[in-house]
Amino acid sequence: MDKIKYINGNGQKSFNDIPKILIKAKSINDVWFDHVYKTSGLKFTKGYWNTYETQPTKAKQIIQFLIACGGSKMRYYDNWNYENTLVVKFDGHVGFDVDSICFDCVKHNNISVNGLKPGDRLSC
Repeated sequence: MDKIKYINGNGQKSFNDIPKILIKAKSINDVWFDHVYKTSGLKFTKGYWNTYETQPTKAKQIIQFLIACGGSKMRYYDNWNYENTLVVKFDGHVGFDVDSICFDCVKHNNISVNGLKPGDRLSC
């Protein structure tokens, strides 16, 4: 497996394995998975709680995957929950950690409510 060089906030170099890729999505078109497999060799398996995952072995596969993802949102995690994992979301909204926020939070953050009423939720 290839290694990726990281430079931390103190300027020290470290090396880590290629991160696992985890996609958060209820469903993904099989044509897209076929395209990713043909271009990168990455085969995804369905995980729990609406996820798909794969483990690349070459840095080249990450680049090919990033090109296939287009405008998706990604976040790299290396913690107890997602160890060395690139998490991907394909939605067109602006939020990453939340799917919606309540009316009170919208008002508190001075976001235009555009007709929302108490009890409504704003999609992120």
